[in-house]
Amino acid sequence: MKTNSPTLVEHSRSESPFGRLMHFWRKTLGMSQERLSEDLGVSTRHISFLETGRSQPSRLVAAALADCFGLSARDRAYLLTAAGFSADQSVFDTPELAVWMNKSMQNAMSRAEPEPAFALDNFGRVISVNRAWLAFMIPRVDAALLESPNMYELVMTPNGLRPQLHNGMALSCGLALYLTMETLQSDDPQGWAMLERLEAAGALPEGWQQLGRRLIHTSDYPLALNTEEGIVNLTVYNDTLSSTSQLVQPRLLIGRIYRDDYKRVVTDEELAAVPEDHPLLYRPLIGEG
Repeated sequence: MKTNSPTLVEHSRSESPFGRLMHFWRKTLGMSQERLSEDLGVSTRHISFLETGRSQPSRLVAAALADCFGLSARDRAYLLTAAGFSADQSVFDTPELAVWMNKSMQNAMSRAEPEPAFALDNFGRVISVNRAWLAFMIPRVDAALLESPNMYELVMTPNGLRPQLHNGMALSCGLALYLTMETLQSDDPQGWAMLERLEAAGALPEGWQQLGRRLIHTSDYPLALNTEEGIVNLTVYNDTLSSTSQLVQPRLLIGRIYRDDYKRVVTDEELAAVPEDHPLLYRPLIGEG
């Protein structure tokens, strides 16, 4: 039967991404603009302006709307990001996401075996690794770097992989620029602290800003490893693991290392030498309950 009532799609074609999401949740929950204005303590006219995009919400209003709608961490992230703000919940402190994130992380790393795999936050902190990652790293880096490991230090510092990499300088420039962009965007103390540590360790090549700017930047990067058999080319492939890709902060990155010639990165003997009780081995996410 034909109806003259506007459909959800027609109602939700506001020019404002925030307005579209706000309208969707209001209608989904059966809330009138009047009811929502009462709950938020603003005028009905302001509610209408927010939905049509004529007004932009403050962070306080956007967060209050998420509370009114009872949104999950993922959907709250969508709403806040559409309003122009960073999501204020993360996989590390949101219990409803931690179990799912941990299961996804563990599956990704276990399925990568016998090739190295690892999980990082967006400032390089190594959260969890599989057996092959340890088999690859333990013989090649200073043991002290594996006590509280950070991928930037593992790859870029003189007591890490840097001296063993044929492309060590170029890679260090590219990683330094990526870390700098993350830090400038977020103003996160973790980023500033890591940049200071890398500088103090002599890990930042001279002129890295200009050199890094000329490189092609992707989420994946090459490792040209100097070995007794010559240069072995590997590629680190990274995927973002998040309830909503790129929205929930801090992000969780899953990395996998493969040889470009399709041979194994580590041998069975190297795998067998990894301690069964290594603290990084399949370590669960902080906050998992």
